[in-house]
Formats: sequence, structure tokens, C-alpha cells
Amino acid sequence: MSSFKEEYRVPIFNLIKNCYTRTSQDLLSLGDEDSNQLSISLKKLFFAYNKKQFNQLKNLYETIYKLTWSKLLKQGGWEHICLRESFIMGQLAGITYWYTQNDYTKTLEICDQSFIMGTPKELLLPIMDELSIIISQEQQISSSSSSLSLSSITIPMILDENINFSKFPIINKDHEIKVIKCNKNNNGCGVDEFSIFKTHHLDKNTPCIIKGDAINWECINKWKDLNYFLSNHGNRIVPIELGHNKLDSKTKKITTTTTLINTDWSEKLMKLKDFIEEYMIPSSKDTDSTNTESSKVAYLAQHGLIEQLPSLLKDFKFPLFLQMTGDAKVHETEEEGISPHIWLGTGNTVTPLHFDSYDNFLTQIVGYKYVRLYPQNQSSNLYLKKDGDDGSEVKNTKTAQNNISFVDIEDPDLEKYPLLNIANQHYTEYILGPGDILFMPSGYFHYVRSLSTSLSLSFWFIKK
Repeated sequence: MSSFKEEYRVPIFNLIKNCYTRTSQDLLSLGDEDSNQLSISLKKLFFAYNKKQFNQLKNLYETIYKLTWSKLLKQGGWEHICLRESFIMGQLAGITYWYTQNDYTKTLEICDQSFIMGTPKELLLPIMDELSIIISQEQQISSSSSSLSLSSITIPMILDENINFSKFPIINKDHEIKVIKCNKNNNGCGVDEFSIFKTHHLDKNTPCIIKGDAINWECINKWKDLNYFLSNHGNRIVPIELGHNKLDSKTKKITTTTTLINTDWSEKLMKLKDFIEEYMIPSSKDTDSTNTESSKVAYLAQHGLIEQLPSLLKDFKFPLFLQMTGDAKVHETEEEGISPHIWLGTGNTVTPLHFDSYDNFLTQIVGYKYVRLYPQNQSSNLYLKKDGDDGSEVKNTKTAQNNISFVDIEDPDLEKYPLLNIANQHYTEYILGPGDILFMPSGYFHYVRSLSTSLSLSFWFIKK
């Protein structure tokens, strides 16, 4: 049995001490048996933690997890903040208990789930960093004694011979996004190219494609191997979107089985290795992944995987134009500013048309994506939906602030959405390939569909 480090214990205890009384009272006000049991468990948790009786935390963690998770599944979300607070304190109890039992794999699993579900990152990240190093060292020792190392096997995320390029959308040259090609002799983008970018795109809030910068990043080849993620991070828990996002197209009318009703879309916490083995590897072998059916679509989307797995930072750089901007506020962690985010998925993942509040360098690392952009002045022609439209609830995130169109941009019902004909006079489009960087100004509407297995990086930033 290990002791729990004071630098971990003290901030966790302070959170519990400051929250448990009010949370327990709020739970009692809900008036149901499960909430009463949660209230009692939180009080026991505080007293056990206060006296450092960590051996009592296992049962309390399991009780709190069972009660809060069942409410989450039943309600489709926690209707009261005291339930989320209870879950977080229970998770911290579990982390403490399993750490003291030297079960670092179990501890890291709870940390991952806690990270995804909103536990304060300042409590988790130091523990996660330590555990990642310990587990990595244990794996290295184990693999060195094995005659066949898993890490020596290559599992390609994508093979060009399996890609049917004839199924890709045909780009209208009159609507193609402008391209800036960096001088290869400079091994990247130079002053002249940046001057063009700043004058014609950054200052004028106009999109462009940048070629010749990211193609030199280590991750372009390194991340193409799915086994890189399997062997190094396979047991990490990540949130996966399963199935197609709901879109209203002329070929998908509103019935009980359509994607508009969204019966085939869900979110699930999975081990990264399960996501890769069940979805990514089959998709990489698909000869027509542009039309991957909904049951085979899976997407690790808009998740802070870089914060969760900080070792990935060494595999890429920040775009040179972003570094040269000078006045951009961008950092490696969300607490300091805007962090890079990974988008990893099968073919035919769809991000409905929406706009972000931040400027973005969307960088394609592996595979291909179709993107279509509309300027913000076309918003009145794009049939934006807000919370409650069509009897559904649109997920309100910081990048999709209810400014979403669920019209299928590639297959629209123009009788139902006639104003889209006006907007379609002003769109631009492109097929992103490995190494391409798309600069998207804040406020620009964008629709994205993967044409193969795909991995992208978003660098959101704010111009001062």
C-alpha cells in the first residue's frame, strides 16, 4: 500500500471540505431515496478523508458512482448540479483509494473518466502525468522481455489503394478556397507568404489553404500508424460519438428511422484500443469510406486529448503563421487560453454547418476531409436552429453556440430551404489532404465531412 502524496491529497480534501455540506443539503432537497443515500455517502466521505482513512473510500466511491451514473443514464444528463458535484467527489475518492493500493491502471482509468466528465483539471493532470510515466515504464519493461513487441507492428490508418478518389466531391473551381503555397526552400512558410496571408486573409477575415508547413511535422507519418496509439495509449478512456449527426436532407425525410430523429447517434466512453479495433481499423480497409453507414461511424471529436495525453505535444508544432501572428492568444492548455484539439474518426463523419467564436487553423494530419464554408453575412439564408427546434435539444458547446444548421449542405431539400440557393452563390470549398492547413476566421460557417479515416488538429486562437 502506498501513501497518497500530500500535493494530491490537500487540494482534493479542500474541494471536498468546501463543497460537501452544501451539496449534501441540495441532495436532501431533491427528496428521493437515491439522493438521500448520496447525501449520507458524501458526509461519510468527508469524515474518512479528513481522518485519512483511505481504506473506507472504496465502498463510498462505488456507491456514489452507481447512484450518480444511473441518474445520468436515466435522465440523459444530470438535471441538478449537486449530482455532478457528488459524482466528482466520488471519483476523487476512487482515485485516492486505488492509488494507495498501487493499482495505477485502475487509478488512471478513473482519472480519464473524471477528466471527461468535468472534474477540475488542476486536481487531475498532475496525477495523470505521474501515472502515465509509471505505466509507460512498466510497459517498456514488459515489452523488452517479450519476443514480439506490439509496438513493432504497423497498422496503417489509411492506405491510398483502398481510397476511391472517384467518389470524392468534385470541387467547383469558381468556389475553391484560395491557396498559399509556402516556399519549400525555406523548409516552411517565410515572410513573403506571411505578408500575403496577413494582408489578404487574416486582416480581411477571409479563409485560405496553407500548404508546405505542416507537411514537415513528425505526426504526419507517426500518427498514420494506428499502433502508435494502441501501444502507447490503448487503455486510455475517451469520449466517442457513434453514428451520424442528424441532418435534414431531401433523401432523409422525417420518419421514426431517420437521422433527423437521431435514433442512431449516441455518445459512449470507450478505451482508445476498443475504438480503434472496432471502428478505425475496419474503416481503414473500406474501399468506399465516403459512404460509411451510420452503424460503422465513430468520431473522437472536439476533445482535449492533447491535455489528456500531453506526450502527443512533441509530435507536432504550432502553425508558423500562427506563431508569426504575434498578437494571437494561444496556449497548450484551456485554462491559459485555447488548446489544440484532435479530431479522429472513421470515414463519413459529419460536422453540421456551424460557426465558431475563435479563429482556427484546422490542420489535416491523416486522410481526407471535404470542407464547405459560408461567410457570416449568409446566416439568414442558412436556416439556423436553436435549442428546442424540432422538439430536440441542440448540444450547447463553446464552439457551436446554438448557431447550427441541420440542413444537409451536400444534399439539401431546396423546396423546404429555398434561401439556401442564395447562400450557395457565396460558398467556398476544398478537399483537405495530409499537411493542408485551413485558416477559418471566427464567424465563418463551416461544414466538414471525412472522406476516409481521418485525423485533424484544430488550433483555435483569438486575435487581440
